[in-house]
Amino acid sequence: MKHRIIRVIITAIIIIMAFILQSEFSNFNIVATPNLLLFVTCIFGFMRGCNYGTVTGLICGLLVDIFFGDVIGLYALIYMYIGFFSGLFKKMFYSDHVFMPMVLVFTNDLIYNLLVYTFRFILRNKLDFSFYFWQIMFPEMIATTFIAFLFYKLFYLLNEKILTIKQESTLSFDK
Repeated sequence: MKHRIIRVIITAIIIIMAFILQSEFSNFNIVATPNLLLFVTCIFGFMRGCNYGTVTGLICGLLVDIFFGDVIGLYALIYMYIGFFSGLFKKMFYSDHVFMPMVLVFTNDLIYNLLVYTFRFILRNKLDFSFYFWQIMFPEMIATTFIAFLFYKLFYLLNEKILTIKQESTLSFDK
């Protein structure tokens, strides 16, 4: 029970930090803003499975919907599916390989941007896909994948620490 509370607290802190950093990055006029909430959703889904990725995606998507969205539910649904999709690859989770998480983040960012383009622009008859792809989608995919390359090992070490706490609490004979 202790490890679950610690896991939820650590996850909540990471989501809040990612949300604050993503909000601050969007205030700067930089070419590519990494989608940190998508990265968090992908990595947690990849490391902990479909259910954890789906719940993390729901929370991240609701944060985006509440603070930045026009309608509540669109981003929550997109992030939930991304978390679920990432959780399907949990069996391919290897600690020393950073290639699979990077490919997963890149692919999920592409899917995310295509869904946002579909629901936010095509339905409003804004059809300049090449501009959207080269000016917004592609730089964001590269920046988010670069963030995944830099911070994947940190997330892996946090995950291992939480698993160690879980194993210590289940192996304890003092209780």
